[in-house]
Amino acid sequence: MRIQIVSPSSSLKRTGNRATSAQWAELLTELGHEVTNTTTYKPGPVDLLIALHAERSFRPIEKYRKEHPDGPLIVGLGGTDIYPTVTPTGHRSMEMADALIALQDKAVEQVPIAYQGKVHVIIQSAQPAANPRPKSTRYFDICVVGHLRDVKDPMLAAWASRDLPNDSTIRIRHAGGILDSKYESIVSVERNINPRYDWLGELSGDDTARLISSCHAMILSSHSEGGARVVGEAIVNGTPPLSTHIDGIVGLLGEDYPGYFPVGDDHKLAELMYRLETDTEFRDQLHTVIKEKAPRFSRELEKESLDQLVNNVVQRNTQRNT
Repeated sequence: MRIQIVSPSSSLKRTGNRATSAQWAELLTELGHEVTNTTTYKPGPVDLLIALHAERSFRPIEKYRKEHPDGPLIVGLGGTDIYPTVTPTGHRSMEMADALIALQDKAVEQVPIAYQGKVHVIIQSAQPAANPRPKSTRYFDICVVGHLRDVKDPMLAAWASRDLPNDSTIRIRHAGGILDSKYESIVSVERNINPRYDWLGELSGDDTARLISSCHAMILSSHSEGGARVVGEAIVNGTPPLSTHIDGIVGLLGEDYPGYFPVGDDHKLAELMYRLETDTEFRDQLHTVIKEKAPRFSRELEKESLDQLVNNVVQRNTQRNT
């Protein structure tokens, strides 16, 4: 089958959309399909279009629909497609789609009722780091992985680390590109005044995996998420995430996960980090929980879910048009 995957363009080398499109292309190629990865729809013979992001890929979706009014179309939902609410453009993309992919369970609740029947949850898989680095025995390293923009609240971990007791050995290791230029000066100032904080810039996928594997925990401080793939990367590398209590993470880890803190609360985050560093029982509890959740992020499960969805959408489309 000839499949095009369209994802939004970006000036950064590594984005969530780009990583997702590359992974789906690889899995679908393994399943025997001919896959083209692009940032805009390319007219011509195509058996299925998969568009990542209902809002930002609206133009390619619209163009495809005009050329192939009855062609099968799957739209993958990004975080800003559904949080805080669906835009009119997002509505239109969802309406045109034959199926919608959500990346975590809670996302379904944010989709307009008229389109909820189209939603299929596919959890993004992750692989352990190929060459994992050993965890420090001198420091308790915590990583933050994500590009710097307001919705990620990217400096919260750094600010929380200022509240830690003097006996703490916690270091914050921050990987991600700067999407909003105001963070250039904010990061520079923080590195100068906060000895616990270091910004590593944008890393490759392999280096990001090695960073995660070398840390004792990972922090996700976002105000909203569509289904953060770094959660799976942390879990398969045995690195427990500490996260804001938001739908995008609860939909992956469950309501009862013990590593949540309130959105924007640097003081509660500082308490949680220090507890993880000093309380071995709490640390063991988190490691037990993430080990139990690791099968959700398996590559074979993601591959099987994609295979079933693609076949079902194309089959229904063929039946409808014959």
